[in-house]
Amino acid sequence: TKSSVKIANRITAVSQFTANLVTREMQLPDKSICVIYNGIDHKLFLPARNGHKKASDKINVLFSGNLTQRKGAHWLSSIADRLDKNINITYTSGLRPEGFLVDHPQLECLGPVPYKDMPALYQTADVLLFPTVREGFGLAAAEAMACGLPVVATDCSSLPELIDEGNGGFLCPLGDVDAFTYKINLLAENPQLRREMGEYNRAKVEKMFTLERMVNQYKELFEEVLSDRKIT
Repeated sequence: TKSSVKIANRITAVSQFTANLVTREMQLPDKSICVIYNGIDHKLFLPARNGHKKASDKINVLFSGNLTQRKGAHWLSSIADRLDKNINITYTSGLRPEGFLVDHPQLECLGPVPYKDMPALYQTADVLLFPTVREGFGLAAAEAMACGLPVVATDCSSLPELIDEGNGGFLCPLGDVDAFTYKINLLAENPQLRREMGEYNRAKVEKMFTLERMVNQYKELFEEVLSDRKIT
């Protein structure tokens, strides 16, 4: 990695967090890193067309990811213990079916979900729960945002770049089960807040995290590098 960084014409990162990490770990104080956020197919990942639920209806909280400690899966049972009884957590198993979860009346395992089915899955949810420990970007959060969901996530790594606290969801201290539970219960009781946060997130994805924007930024960067090489 150090050799690659040394000879690179340009260095890119998928978030400012990752750029800062590489700058520090690779000791690159004088070499700027171009941040190009990952893109979401916002024409595929769309908000649900059906109406929003009332506070009295069952609330579906989605966890999307591998059942690993890095994704925070080991906290799901503790969070479920503290949720209001009208709230269920559905979770995917990702590419690693083994994990930390045990049987719980408010936890439902969906198993591995093919990527093509993920837009429909987000559309069945009311909230995305993302208690991750570390993320270079956070694709699941961005996909859920494109589908008009509020996100309750860990206040760490790249996630503050995606989720605007109080506008698109809530950022909780790492591993703070009580904080995650409080924010989910709050959203479950307030359908208007869920709707407003979901609309805010959809607009942010359209502005900052589309595939078109990502591709155009890489295209501009490649053209700049090629132009510099022709000059030299």
